[in-house]
Amino acid sequence: MSTWGKIFTAIRGGINEAAEAAADSQSMRILDQEIRDAEQSLRAARSDLAGIMASNKSVMRRLEENRAKETKDTDSARAAISAGRTDLAQGLAQRIAGTRAEVQRDQEELDRLLPRQQQMLRTIQETESRIAQMKREVENVKANESLLRAQSAIAHSQSGINTRLGSAVESLERIKKRQEVTAGRIEAGAELAALENGGDLDRQLREAGIGSSSHSADDILAQLMAPKHSVEPILLPAPTGNKG
Repeated sequence: MSTWGKIFTAIRGGINEAAEAAADSQSMRILDQEIRDAEQSLRAARSDLAGIMASNKSVMRRLEENRAKETKDTDSARAAISAGRTDLAQGLAQRIAGTRAEVQRDQEELDRLLPRQQQMLRTIQETESRIAQMKREVENVKANESLLRAQSAIAHSQSGINTRLGSAVESLERIKKRQEVTAGRIEAGAELAALENGGDLDRQLREAGIGSSSHSADDILAQLMAPKHSVEPILLPAPTGNKG
């Protein structure tokens, strides 16, 4: 692949990444809005469920009241029959018939509404669970995205630090070399000055051991062990013999 082709591919890859990042960001906003819409629908469903539950409770209370009324009227009708009041028993029988019709209608309505109530309750519970799970996943994605941005920033900063440290080390090495060169020039200048002043000759004499006193430990010890007043021996003439 040519250089221009590589550059074009890199640019196109960067554009694709930017487009994907923008799409992902837009998707997250859409998902947040969908979650808010779902929560709003869930609140409406809870309100509807509360209405259905209240209606069912009302029907249940009416059923209990009508059944109690039917029981009471039945007992009263039997008492009227026992007392020979057939007319009263007849009126009570008609009222019992109306009560039983109301009980039947209420029971049919309750049989129809209770399954709906249970279904709505299960749906609401499942929706609440899905929304809670989705919100956790969204929060995790957002937290991971923030973490990745922080890690990317740290990596970029670390790269810059390493680059700056490398430049600083190179500068330090250049300073050391420059100092060595400067020190060498100063030393060479001192040697030249010594030559001009005759100091170099004295140094050469000292190195040759001429014209200087030794200060080594062996020489000092030898001086300390020598007698303070050394007298050279007097040589006497040899004796002569008598001839006779």
